[in-house]
Amino acid sequence: MKAGLDRQLLGWIETFSCRQQHDLLPQLKRPDGSPALHHQWGQRNRPDWDARGLVIWPRGGQRLHLTHSLHWPQAWGQRKSGETIRLALRWWAEAAECRINGSTIHRGDLFDTACRWPLPEWFGPGEVLEVELLLQSPRHDDGALLLAQLEREPNEPSDPDGLLLASQLKLLQQDLPVADEELEALLQGDPNNSAAVANLRHWLRQQQRAPGLTLLSHAHLDLAWLWPVADTWQAAERTFRSVLGLMQRHPELHFGHSTPALYAWLQQHRPALFAEIQETMQQGRWEPLNGPWVESDCTLVASASLLRQFQEGQAYSQQHLPGWEHALAWLPDSFGFSSGVPAICHASGVHWFCTHKLFWNSTNPFPHRVFRWRHCSGDEVLALMSAPIGTSGDPLAMATYSQQWQQSTGIPQGLWLPGVGDHGGGPSQEMLEQLQLWQEQPLSAPTEFGTVRSYLNELEAHQGQLPLWRDELYLELHRGCATSRPDQKRHNRTLERLLLEADLAQALSGQLPSGQEQWRTLLFQQFHDILPGTSVPEVFEQAEPQWRQARRLSRQRRDQALAALLPLKSQQQQQWWVANLLPTIQGSAVVRLPSPPDGQTWCDHAGAVPVQPARSGGCWLQIQSSEDVGAQRLVLGSAAETSAKAQGEVSLDRDDNGELWLSNGHLQAKLGPKGVEQLQQRRGDGWGEPLLAEAMALHRYGDRGEFWDAWDIASDYTGHALPMRWEAEEEQLESGPLCTQLRWRGHCGQSPLQLSVRLQAGSPWLELIITAQWRQLHELLRCEWALNQPGHFWSADTPGGVQERSSRPRTPREQARWEATAISWLWGGTNQAGLAVLLDGPQGVSGNNNGLGVSLLRGPTWPDPSADQGWHRLRMALMPTTGSWHHAAVAAQARRFRQPLWRHPAAAGPAERRSWLAWPNPHQHWLGFDTAADGGLQWQTQNLSPCRSQWPAASGPWQIKHWPWGMAQSS
Repeated sequence: MKAGLDRQLLGWIETFSCRQQHDLLPQLKRPDGSPALHHQWGQRNRPDWDARGLVIWPRGGQRLHLTHSLHWPQAWGQRKSGETIRLALRWWAEAAECRINGSTIHRGDLFDTACRWPLPEWFGPGEVLEVELLLQSPRHDDGALLLAQLEREPNEPSDPDGLLLASQLKLLQQDLPVADEELEALLQGDPNNSAAVANLRHWLRQQQRAPGLTLLSHAHLDLAWLWPVADTWQAAERTFRSVLGLMQRHPELHFGHSTPALYAWLQQHRPALFAEIQETMQQGRWEPLNGPWVESDCTLVASASLLRQFQEGQAYSQQHLPGWEHALAWLPDSFGFSSGVPAICHASGVHWFCTHKLFWNSTNPFPHRVFRWRHCSGDEVLALMSAPIGTSGDPLAMATYSQQWQQSTGIPQGLWLPGVGDHGGGPSQEMLEQLQLWQEQPLSAPTEFGTVRSYLNELEAHQGQLPLWRDELYLELHRGCATSRPDQKRHNRTLERLLLEADLAQALSGQLPSGQEQWRTLLFQQFHDILPGTSVPEVFEQAEPQWRQARRLSRQRRDQALAALLPLKSQQQQQWWVANLLPTIQGSAVVRLPSPPDGQTWCDHAGAVPVQPARSGGCWLQIQSSEDVGAQRLVLGSAAETSAKAQGEVSLDRDDNGELWLSNGHLQAKLGPKGVEQLQQRRGDGWGEPLLAEAMALHRYGDRGEFWDAWDIASDYTGHALPMRWEAEEEQLESGPLCTQLRWRGHCGQSPLQLSVRLQAGSPWLELIITAQWRQLHELLRCEWALNQPGHFWSADTPGGVQERSSRPRTPREQARWEATAISWLWGGTNQAGLAVLLDGPQGVSGNNNGLGVSLLRGPTWPDPSADQGWHRLRMALMPTTGSWHHAAVAAQARRFRQPLWRHPAAAGPAERRSWLAWPNPHQHWLGFDTAADGGLQWQTQNLSPCRSQWPAASGPWQIKHWPWGMAQSS
């Protein structure tokens, strides 16, 4: 029965669509006079688009000029006074311009992709309008004109001529009953008979409407992407002034916008506009949708940075945007979210988390629209998968979403976010007129403007029935973001470290940390299209001096604070301070200092230390590094003084088979033509079982064919292996009891490549240094380790905690996680034999039943044609483990690997050791400072172990007052 109703309904829809719409695509002409549709190039290169009836032209910024002499459609008869005629256009183009009689009526781009322009009232039978469309294709994709038509629209909601009937019948088609005798009888009538039409319209008015929607107009505004940051400020100003103007004409309009960094820019550079926005906020019509300082990446930044993102955004919002409770985080477009985000939210006072991005999953649809998201610590946040951003007032789209929302959640009221987005824009006059016109129409979704906060408050009544999610929010797309533009990742992790060092040094010297502007620079560059490397080159060119300045100021701040704690000299002296400026783990450290004069050697407080000449100048010396934050002064003493024997000294030997072995007291590695062929850990007086099933491999793959070039690694890259060339013999760069280093040379296509392997005395890890002059395009360079015992799970650190994933994925959702992100380490294996890979990253990583892998370099060409090109130096380390990652203190060892010891010439004095902050538990991860309620400093740490953790003892000026669980804090 439903099939019969559907056929009858289609006949009515076609009849009334012809009366309400007039297709212009078949009438558009190209410059040579040929039809715009079914062009030979499109039929050959994009047959799928051609079959859909689109106007197509090639990618690469190519231009297309279309023209048409527009006459009044003869089938429409005379123009009636109670109607508006609109020219409706929709395109996929980097730039679009529509001209009528030589005058521009609308400009758009990849984000402002449509218009519905009202034609002049004088246009009717006998009149002609000259229409021109000037289109420019995207650089990364072919261009398309999807829609060009005239649309008739009533001026009054009563719609006396039935111009909206076709759309109303399409709404009915979306939810057509299986059987309805009355409807069947009505549809058997003649659609050209006025009585039959009146009867059907009367029946439609009696039907239940779609579930209601709360409206909040919105203008998603990326701080940078296909435009530099300076364009964003201009787009924001245009958008906000437009919204304020619309609010004067439409008192029902409510608008929401995110990003404290944007509000701070307005406050400084456009104070009058900011004051007007504040006044509208106080009226409750402009809603700040804030949370973090920017809509940041949530997989590539360290825990300390992500916590600071939220705290900085919350602090600004509470101080400068009063009258609102700031308990929500608005992150609609970030590329996935680590499982630690609920703990970050909880620690910063955020109760609701809102995104839309998980609906972009390429394989498995995300199962929930509203749910409870819980961290392993028990911290929990309520999460909303919002409606799409950048939507319009289209009644069909709104009714469809409303029905899907109700069917998925059982909650009657949905949330809709109309407004042009990505590059600003927001709501338009036409959009608001369309919403008003459809407000009372049959079958449409009833709408009412409101706020996100009031909507979320109503959802909280359903909290007890909401599903619980205990995992990361992994985006099954954009898996290349951890690898593209490694220079941005290097800038980020260096500045993260410097800021934490400077803040702690200032606090230890009795000062309040004064690095807010440097922190804000870091947080801004962590925006979700800057740090992932997915913007145009101008964005990174303009970011470079900002990175440099923030690093320079942070170093100055750190060193000035240390000068208050230590007697320093500006010139190289015979004494040096070596300091550990962030908590880590105790162990041996090999550092480089200037070579001592003849007859002298370096000494610590216990006497002479082991020394070895360094290849690149100066000398290596071995010292004992504490887990505490502190410093030791090294002085020159007589060379006649007996030097301590190196602990875990390095040896390089060949066995009876001619195999080359590099070892110290912790590990031994078999080296071959391509680097590390085997790895073993010291077990008592011997060596443990071999960890590697085969030699470590650097692999080169083809990586092309994905639409989002800089974002995505090709899902079939393993099927496109490419050859690499290596020279047969290794070079021995230096050899000695403290440091031995070997190097292999090779080529990855046209890119020279070097692999250096370095082992230092007492080190639990073997360091790998890969340098490349990268010239490859659309290729992927990976380092992979096949394990003898890969285990059931592999682990990696992520923002806010540690993520464990299956090495033997069984479910489709597990199988889709074939590439993930690690901040500073990943681990695989078993409790008997495991391997940790320490990173100077973050990096794209993988783990499976074969072993572990790290993605090193790519070669995307859009949106940055030269992304990844040039010289790169990438550091990693291999650390054999016994027990799991937390038993082996992998997280603390990774911090040691990434945090270089601070060195500075010292004023004259005896060799000594100073401790400023005791840190006995390596599982405690230092996260920086926040301001306590009494105005003092509050330190923040996180326990990364699954076991209970002991607090650091009170030390120096510190007194422990309280320690809430989760993201722990102490004053």
